[in-house]
Amino acid sequence: MKKILFFMGILISGIHFSQTYYTQDFNTTGLNSWVSTDIDGDGKQWINSNLSSVNAGLGTGSLISRSWTSAGAITPNNLITSPLINLGLVTASNAYLQYDLATAPSYPAERYSIYVTTSNVSGTITSSTPVYTETVATGGFQSRSVNLTPFIGQEVYISFRHYECTDQNYLIVDNIQVKTLADKDIALKNIFLTEYGLISTDYQLKATVRNNGSEAVNNITLNWNDGATDHISTIPLSSPLNAGQEITVTHPAAINYSTVTEKNMAVTVTQINGTADTTPADNSKNTMFRTVSQNSPKKVLVEEGTGTWCGWCPRGAVAMKYMDTNYPDDFIGIAVHNSDPMAVSEYDTGSNFNGYPSMNVDRAALNKGVTNTEMTTQVTTRKTLITPAQLNASGGLTGNSLTLNTSATFRTMISNANFRFAVVLVEDGVKGTTTAYNQKNYYAGGNNGAMGGYETLPDPVPAAQMTYDHVGRMLLGGYTGQAGSVPTTITDGQVVNYLFTANIPTTYNLAKVKAVVLLLNGVTGEVINARSFLLGSLGTSTTETNSNYLTVYPNPTSEYIKVQANKNVDLKLYDVSGKVVLEKTNVAPDSPVSVEKLAKGVYIISITEKGSEPKTQKLIIK
Repeated sequence: MKKILFFMGILISGIHFSQTYYTQDFNTTGLNSWVSTDIDGDGKQWINSNLSSVNAGLGTGSLISRSWTSAGAITPNNLITSPLINLGLVTASNAYLQYDLATAPSYPAERYSIYVTTSNVSGTITSSTPVYTETVATGGFQSRSVNLTPFIGQEVYISFRHYECTDQNYLIVDNIQVKTLADKDIALKNIFLTEYGLISTDYQLKATVRNNGSEAVNNITLNWNDGATDHISTIPLSSPLNAGQEITVTHPAAINYSTVTEKNMAVTVTQINGTADTTPADNSKNTMFRTVSQNSPKKVLVEEGTGTWCGWCPRGAVAMKYMDTNYPDDFIGIAVHNSDPMAVSEYDTGSNFNGYPSMNVDRAALNKGVTNTEMTTQVTTRKTLITPAQLNASGGLTGNSLTLNTSATFRTMISNANFRFAVVLVEDGVKGTTTAYNQKNYYAGGNNGAMGGYETLPDPVPAAQMTYDHVGRMLLGGYTGQAGSVPTTITDGQVVNYLFTANIPTTYNLAKVKAVVLLLNGVTGEVINARSFLLGSLGTSTTETNSNYLTVYPNPTSEYIKVQANKNVDLKLYDVSGKVVLEKTNVAPDSPVSVEKLAKGVYIISITEKGSEPKTQKLIIK
C-alpha cells in the first residue's frame, strides 16, 4: 500500500531515533506518482510489475527497467523520478535514501545513477551530478543506502537512471524509503550454519549484519545460545562499517556435539561498539542445528527449464551431457519442458522458471544461469553438504504398471519433522515426428560460439535430427511431494518407506525410463537428497535394491553405455564370435563408456563388481 509520511525528527537526550519521511513499495498498480521518461525514445522504460518470483521481499509490485528482452539486447536510457519529498521538516542531523534492488544472478552488470534535484525536468536532472552511481557487481536481491544529509532543509526529487549498459537482463528497484537513522542500529540479516553436522566435529556460525544506524560500527558483540549455554564474544571489524553497509562475521566459539542431538540456536547481537542498540527488535534470529551419526551419500538434483521453442536452450542440453560425463556420481539432471509436446504442466508450474534456459539446483538455488561452469559450481558446492538420510527403492514393473517402494534411512533426530517423498519419472532418448519437436537453435552457423555440435546444425534442428534426454515425464506425489509420507518424529537409524504406484504411458520407452526418488523439505521445498533407479533394475523386494543387481543402459544404444551399480565395475564386451572388442576396468556407476567406434550389431557384455561373480547381458548397438 502506498504511504507518504512526513514526521518531525526528534532529539531526545542527544540520541537520534529512526524517523521515516517517505516510503513507497509499489504494491499498488501504476507508478504511484513517479514519472517515467524514455530518454532514448526506444519505447522501453520503467514499469511497475509483480516480480515476487524473483524475490519474495519485492512484494507484488516493483519498478523494473530492462537491458535485454527475448527479442535481443537493449541499451537503455530510462529515467524515473519521485514526487516531491519535503526534507525541510527534518530537524535531525542525518537523512538517508534506502532501497532494495535486484539484478539477474548471472547477468548483474546493470549501470544506474541516482540524482537528487529541486527540479523534475528530465534534462535538468540528467545534466546534474549524480549522488550515487553503480555498475552492479553481484546479481540477486540486495539493499542500498545513500546519504542525503546535504539536502536537509530542501524539497527534492529523487531519480533513478538506468543507462550505459547493454545485453544484461533487468534492474529492479523497490521498497524506497527516505529516513533519519538512529545513532546505533544494527540488524541481524542472516545466519549461516549448516543444518546438519557430523558428531564430534567443529562447525562455525557466521552472521551477516547490516548497519542501519548513522554511527560507524567498529565491533559487535554476538551471542549464540543452544538452549542451555550462552557463547558471547565481541568481534572486532577489520574496518568501520558505515551506514547501509553489510558484513559477515564468524563467531569464534565452535559448535560441536559428541552425540546425535537437535538444538534450537538463538543468535543475538547484544552490543554495538560496546553499548546497547537503540533499536534491538531486529537483532535476533533462530536456526536449527542437528548432528548426524554418519553422513549419507548425496546426489545433487539439477532441474533445467527448457523448450523446443527456445533458441538458447541447446546450452542446457550440452551442459547436462557434460555433467553426465564428468560428474556421474554427484549429479542427477532433469529437463523440465515448457510449452512443447514434452511439457508436464504441474512440473513446469512448480519449477516457476523466470527465463529459459534456467536451472533450479536442489530446489534451493533457484533460477540460476545455465552453463557448464555454473552447473559444475553448483553441483560441486552442494554435493559436500552433510545429508541426514540415505535413499533407496525397490519394486518392479508388471507391463506398464509400476510399483515403487521408496525408502529413507535417517541418521539424525528430529522432533518435529516435515519431510515428503516424491518421485519423478525421467526418460532418455525421446524423439518426435511433428514440427513441434523441432529445436530452435540460435547457435546455428557458429556466430554465438561453439555449443557441443549445435553450431553445425540448422535453425531449427528438424525433429528427425533431435533426441531429447533427461526429459521429466511424470510426477508421483506431486511437485511438492506426498504429504504424510514421512512421520513427524525421526530417530537415528529409523527406516521410513512409502509406496507409489503408477501406470506408465505405453508411448514411453521403459528401457530408458528412470525413477528419480526425492526426499523434500516440506516447508522450504528443498531437495534433501536424490537418487535415480533404472526401472529395469527394480526387481528385488528389499530396500537394498541394486545392491546385487547390475545392468547396462541405454540398451539399444549408439553413443555410450552406463552401468547401474553401487560400486565400480569391470566391463568386457564380446562380439558374436566371442572376441573381446572393448574392455574397461574400475568404471564408476552411471559413468558413460563410449561405444561410438563399434560396429552396429548384437554384443554380449560382462559386468563384474569386485568380489562378485560376473553378470552378462545382451547389448545392441544401433
